[in-house]
Amino acid sequence: MDTRITIPKGGDFYPFVFQLFEKKEPAAILYEDNGVTRANGIIESIFERDGKRWLKLEDQTEISLDKLYALNGVFSAEYSEC
Repeated sequence: MDTRITIPKGGDFYPFVFQLFEKKEPAAILYEDNGVTRANGIIESIFERDGKRWLKLEDQTEISLDKLYALNGVFSAEYSEC
């Protein structure tokens, strides 16, 4: 049986994002951007804008952490596509 790691409803991806940022490890991301969108790369920075946390990938893609569905196989409880 397949299982997946899921962040509980109301949980936060920040600890996972911060760990990847500090270790300079690649991130495989699914996020909401007018539909489910994929992004991959090294997290260049983590910052706040308008009261929300964001990440910026090395290709300059900026993603609000509250729009994340999945990060390196860890899923949001709200994401039910797989």
